Amino acid sequence: MIIEVCVDSLESAVTAIKAGADQVELVSLTEVGGITPSIGLLEAVLERGITTMAMVRPRAAGFCYSDFDKEVMLRDVEAFRRAGAQGVVFGALNADGTVDFEFSKRFCEKAGDMDVVFHRAFEVVKDKMSAARELSEIGVRRILTKGGNSLVDGQDVIRELLTLEKPEIISGGVRENTIELIKDLGLKFVHVSSGREVVDTSTAGTGIYFGKNGDKRDEVYTVADADYLERIVGNLRASSR
Repeated sequence: MIIEVCVDSLESAVTAIKAGADQVELVSLTEVGGITPSIGLLEAVLERGITTMAMVRPRAAGFCYSDFDKEVMLRDVEAFRRAGAQGVVFGALNADGTVDFEFSKRFCEKAGDMDVVFHRAFEVVKDKMSAARELSEIGVRRILTKGGNSLVDGQDVIRELLTLEKPEIISGGVRENTIELIKDLGLKFVHVSSGREVVDTSTAGTGIYFGKNGDKRDEVYTVADADYLERIVGNLRASSR
């Protein structure tokens, strides 16, 4: 089993690997589902020999991108390729929630020999089997999905997707109470998230806000939870033996 952990800092990337993960998905701002990380962060993670899939997502909210967004995304994927990232993670949709195959093909071409993963934008696509086949044809190697809002609710979708030879399926929705389900589904690639809150005392309690008034993110950030990751990774390894 390959275990990937979503991280948004160098500290968290190192923690994930020490906990037994095989690789990281590198993002910024996990609290919004992740956006594109800085090139400096990517380089620092890669210099530690960590297999890294870098997110390319120019903003929060949905995945229907303007031409301006797309220009930046293509520049980012090229920069990440030059930096030596093993892969890139993206998702692009049309306004009606279908896959933007035209842009996705351009993105895959720009990625060159890097692995390309289509992320959980896939959850809103209605005809998942057809979309998965076409994504594979244009160069997407893996799809990250829970099959819906949760792995429990989406397990039938995952079962159907696993009947395809390609692309590979990375399962999200990994929790301690879904490990037996993951084993039952026969998943070989899983994606784990974890976080513990850290209070930044330089701003906490000052009443000064740098975004929206009362926004907790001005006082608290998250880092990977080492104890949780060691436990969940250990349980996943044990279940896959």
